[in-house]
Amino acid sequence: MPRKPKLVHALKMIFGVRDAEAAEGFYLEGMWSAEQGNEDAARELFRTAALLDKRFGGARYNFAALTEKRLGASPETIAAWKDYVACAADDSRQPAEIIEKVRRHIADLEAKTARG
Repeated sequence: MPRKPKLVHALKMIFGVRDAEAAEGFYLEGMWSAEQGNEDAARELFRTAALLDKRFGGARYNFAALTEKRLGASPETIAAWKDYVACAADDSRQPAEIIEKVRRHIADLEAKTARG
């Protein structure tokens, strides 16, 4: 059962206070939840991690991947991938080739959604 953000985490998210340590904890729990097959919980944990650390590209990448798995080529999926790309540019842990691959993937998704 994934843990819910405590009041202190919620306040940090609301006021944009970075808590990289808490973000890492939520991210790791998200990875565990995904491995257990609980993708909805994992998605929320990755979202929480991203809100606690605006520079955490890995959390945004996993959130976008699970969003796409759940919703397919949708505006929400495209927005999640774009959020990853914007964040990843400032996250030295994110490889440039992955960022470029995601940019091409976004273009493919946008073409799919434009066709209907």
